[in-house]
Amino acid sequence: MIERILKKNEQNVAVAPKEPLYKNDAEQLDIMVRYTQTHKRFSDDQKLEREIACLNVLFPDVFRPMYEDDLILGRYDALPIGFGSVTSVGAPGHYCRFDQMIKIRNRMDKSAHATIDQLIEYWKIHDTREIFYKDNLMENIMGPFVDVRYPIIVTARFSGMYLDYNKLLDHGINGLMQLIESKKTENPKSLSEYQSMLDALHLLKKVIDVHIDEVVNKLNEPLSDLRKKQLNRLLEALKEIRNDKPTTLISAMQLAWLYSSLAGVVNYGRMDDYLGDYLVNDLKSGRLNEAEAMDLIESQWRLIEVKRTNVNGRVIVGGKGRRNEKNADVFCKLAIDVTKRAQMVEPQFTLRFYDGMDPEIIEKAMESISTGITYPILYNDDVNIEAVMKTMNVDETTACNYVPFGCGEFVLANKGVGTPNVCINLLKSLTILIHDGVDQWDYQYKLGPLSLKKMKEIMTFEEFLDQYKQQLSYYIETSAQAHAQSYKVLNDQVGFIFTSILTDDCINRGKMVLDGGVFHLGGTNEMYGNINAADSLFAIKKLVFDEKKLTMQQLQEILAQDFDNHQDIQRTMINLPKFGNDVDEVDQLAVWLHEFTCEHVAKQAEKVGLDSWLVVVINNQVNTEWGRVTASSPDGRIAGMYMSNANNPQSGADINGPTAMLNSLCKIRADINAGTVQNIKFSRRMFTQEKIKIQALFKTYFKKGGPQLMVNIVNQADLIDAYHHPERHRDLIVRVGGFSARFVNLDKDVQKEIMERTCND
Repeated sequence: MIERILKKNEQNVAVAPKEPLYKNDAEQLDIMVRYTQTHKRFSDDQKLEREIACLNVLFPDVFRPMYEDDLILGRYDALPIGFGSVTSVGAPGHYCRFDQMIKIRNRMDKSAHATIDQLIEYWKIHDTREIFYKDNLMENIMGPFVDVRYPIIVTARFSGMYLDYNKLLDHGINGLMQLIESKKTENPKSLSEYQSMLDALHLLKKVIDVHIDEVVNKLNEPLSDLRKKQLNRLLEALKEIRNDKPTTLISAMQLAWLYSSLAGVVNYGRMDDYLGDYLVNDLKSGRLNEAEAMDLIESQWRLIEVKRTNVNGRVIVGGKGRRNEKNADVFCKLAIDVTKRAQMVEPQFTLRFYDGMDPEIIEKAMESISTGITYPILYNDDVNIEAVMKTMNVDETTACNYVPFGCGEFVLANKGVGTPNVCINLLKSLTILIHDGVDQWDYQYKLGPLSLKKMKEIMTFEEFLDQYKQQLSYYIETSAQAHAQSYKVLNDQVGFIFTSILTDDCINRGKMVLDGGVFHLGGTNEMYGNINAADSLFAIKKLVFDEKKLTMQQLQEILAQDFDNHQDIQRTMINLPKFGNDVDEVDQLAVWLHEFTCEHVAKQAEKVGLDSWLVVVINNQVNTEWGRVTASSPDGRIAGMYMSNANNPQSGADINGPTAMLNSLCKIRADINAGTVQNIKFSRRMFTQEKIKIQALFKTYFKKGGPQLMVNIVNQADLIDAYHHPERHRDLIVRVGGFSARFVNLDKDVQKEIMERTCND
């Protein structure tokens, strides 16, 4: 029997260590006390006034001094108590990171303990997620993110927001203020909303003023001629954007970055679309040469990378629907070159492509991927735009503005919400069903009030599938209510004012983003263990119902014992056909499961008041973390072992080559979900020496309907050596699931899952 050990997981995917905060513990505590006192002064009915007041406590104090090589400014620290949008930078809404507060308490003198304890007790009641959890968890059914004992985990987060940077740059701060003022007469009932927007923009000006002073002071120090030139250029940009529209690349980048920082967003949109014109104008006028432009872009990349958001930090380039495609492509090409040169884990550099796009961009993308950086991630517009039109019920112009965020969920840039506030483990659910509702990991009953047949009563595979459908339907319907409730709690507590200003149609409607302001209020449901569940269904069909080698009771017993004394049966299960080998009999069960879950999830949207609620199969490393507490399964997987990542075959199960693997993936419909991710691994030798064949393989895959592809180029021997000797491979980058990481920063079982993926050589 496998020992049942529960490892506590972080509330967000934390891989790369963050820099220590700039301020010392006493300085942090002072800000957090003032933040808490400010929060106490207001009621929930004054949420907008409270939000602005609290933001004024944080900013500009939490910004760090510039680094010596910064060409753009805006490094800031998320304190253990503060305001945010996502778990990777603070947390959503008004938050307290209790684990970090305990660490501060342990470091500080006893004289500070009472103050820290009071803060912790206050935020146990007022932390936005804690408010949600108080009324929306279900014993043994639905737990908090990421408590993987449950078949469902939920949270209240505001991930994946993309701002309208074109609106910001086209108007400038003063222009936005004028636009907001002009709407007051149209929406007289929204005066408090409009005032909060104006107050937010005044705060942005205050932040710019502080950075102006910082640059002025720096220029009074002894500097090289090059650094003086860089800082004078930066000073000119900061002075320009304080009031006026940006006219240069650096001023546009600086305004967009500072605004993003105050909004707390961690995905940065179609950067070539909103920066391309500025870049080309600077190059044509001689204000910048190409090398200087690349240095600016790399400085932006460093600011993104240092946030260590792990599963965020998206920058999107390419694709249909850009305002000036020719100029955007100039930025796109330079950005690919910078990404290849910089070799950073973030940004998650993403290329949307389509038939007819400049072929030089694809060529540059393949060259970048060949270095092992894993970027750019490839998205097929010819498939995805039509899929978004269908799933989100929007027109083509709107769908052209789809963007993947985080691990690969689709959202409508600056027009939509698509945060994944629900996750369901399909394999854990299946193992619970097999054992008549009892999870063989912790032996708790996890079917709630659902009344299903006992396994011994089931006579046909169709009957078994019907029971599984009933179970998943219950989990899906229950979690849909929780997802909708997460938006209500968020909206009750905060306005996300900065995000609202640059989200359609908040200004015109005079409403905050979750209070009726956003054009498309969607959401996503992350599914895990899909492929293991499909492989397990095939094993049940084959061994129990077709060949009758086992009864359901015998299957229960074998799995409950973790295959002890039944290794022959386990080998039989492992050797059965698996998804990823272009074997239609097993692939069709993956297709069936995908279609059932996607369709049933989508049906819930209208019932719970959303414009869309869609499945995403875009796992990060939670496929491993959830696998740690998922019981033994009929595919031959032992209890505690990782599950397959996202849409991909179980690691090592695809044995018929890359063509067969991609053929299996193409059978999974892309037009009924909001994103799936596909990982494929090649040796450096094969990717470089068989370049023409691989490009033909990719082209065929995308022509057959492949929506997306993430490519790992790595030598298997390097992975094995890095596993045993991490000190030799500090720079080895791999694609985990919906994010990239330095291999040596990953947990050992996550490393093992990546090592055991098929490496095509």
